[in-house]
Amino acid sequence: MSKRSRVIGLTATAMALTVALSGCNSNSSTAGGGGAGDDGTIKLGVLTDLTGPAASAFKSTEQGIKAYVEAANQAGGIAGHKIQYVVRDTASTPTGALTAAQKLVQNDHVFAVVEVSSNFYGAEPYLLKQGVPVVGGGFDGPEWTDSKNTNLFSVIGTFDLDGVSTTVGDYMKSRGATSCGSIGYGSSKASQRGARNAVESCTAVGLKDGYLNDQVPYGTTDVGAVALAIKKAGVDAVYLPVVPNTAFALAAALKQLGVKLKSVMLTTGYGGDLLASKAAVQAAQGYEFGSAGLPIEANTPATRKFAKALAGVGINGDPSFAQQHAYMGMTAVAAGLKAAGPKPSRASFMTALRGIKSFDAEGLLAPSKIDFSNFKQFAEGGGPAGCLYPVRLTGDKFVPVAGTPICGKKIK
Repeated sequence: MSKRSRVIGLTATAMALTVALSGCNSNSSTAGGGGAGDDGTIKLGVLTDLTGPAASAFKSTEQGIKAYVEAANQAGGIAGHKIQYVVRDTASTPTGALTAAQKLVQNDHVFAVVEVSSNFYGAEPYLLKQGVPVVGGGFDGPEWTDSKNTNLFSVIGTFDLDGVSTTVGDYMKSRGATSCGSIGYGSSKASQRGARNAVESCTAVGLKDGYLNDQVPYGTTDVGAVALAIKKAGVDAVYLPVVPNTAFALAAALKQLGVKLKSVMLTTGYGGDLLASKAAVQAAQGYEFGSAGLPIEANTPATRKFAKALAGVGINGDPSFAQQHAYMGMTAVAAGLKAAGPKPSRASFMTALRGIKSFDAEGLLAPSKIDFSNFKQFAEGGGPAGCLYPVRLTGDKFVPVAGTPICGKKIK
C-alpha cells in the first residue's frame, strides 16, 4: 500500500480475501462524455486495487458497488436512471491508477468514477483535466483536501492534516482513561498526524499526554521497546492509527508486560476481513475497532438497508472495509444524481453535489453531516466524518461500544 495512504483507510492486508470480481458490461445507449445515455442509463467507472500488494484489502470493492446498484435498479433506478458500471484495476500503483482511469474515460466512456483505492492519487490530475467527477473515501492522499481539485467528493469528509479535534479524547475519557498513548508511521504523514492528533485530543479534554511515537517503521511488529516505554509512562489507553499487524503486536506485548488498558482502539480492522481469520479473531479479543460509518450491528434503518442490499448479492454478516466505502460512494452518486435534475451532465452533477452540505451517506454517517463545499471540514485523526464508530470484538462478533458514536469538535 502506498506510503502516502491515509492510515484510516488501511485494513488487514495480511488477511486474504477470496471474492471474485467481474465488471458490468455497457451498451451503446449508456452515458458517456458527460451526460446520461439516450435511454437515461448512467454508466459509472469503479477504480480499485484488484491485483498487487493492496489487493487483499480491496478485492471486495465490487460487492459494495453491486449491492447498491442492484437494489437501486430493482427499485426503478436512481432519479429515474438505470445504473451500469465497469471495474478497472489499478494494480496497486499510481501509474496503474492512471492507466485504469484513462481506460474508463477513453474506452468505457463513464459518466463518473467511484474510487476505492490506495493509489488513486496517480489518476487525479488526468480525471480533473477531463472534468470527470470522482467520489470516494479520500484515504489515499492529500489531494482530497486541495480545493483546486473541484472534481473530488470524499464520502467520509475531507480532513485537515494539521487540525486537531476532541473526538479521540472524548472517547478515551468515556472509557475511563487517564493517560493516552499513540504510535504512527514515520513514512506516513497521515499516520503521524493521526497519532499526534490523538494525544493532543486527549490533553484538550484533560487527560495526560502519556506517550507518543510517530516514527515507527511502516508495518513493523518489532514493538518491544515501544511497549516498555508505554508501560513506564503509565499509559492506560492507546489509539493506534496503524495496520492491524502492528497494532496486534503492540497490544500483545503490553499484555505480556501486565499493562492494564482501559481501551485498545484500532482505526482499522472492523469487518468480514478480520472475522475470516481465526488467528486474527483470537488475537484481537476485547480490542476496539473503528468502522467507516455506523457498523451493521448498530441495527438502524440505514444499516439494515445496507445489510439487506449486501445479502442480495450473497454477502451476509459484516461488510469489509472496501465494501463499506464502495457502498457509501454509491450513496454520494445517488445524492448528486437526485440533485442534478432529470438530464445530468458531469458539470451539473458536480455543481449539484458540491451544493450539498448535509450528506450523511443515507444515514450511515449519522449523526454527522458532510459539507461537500468544505475541503478541510474535519481534523485528521478524528475518525470518518469527525466521529468514532467503535465496535469491540467479543468472541466472533463485533459489538457496538455503548454511548457511541462519539463526534468531537475541531479545535484548531
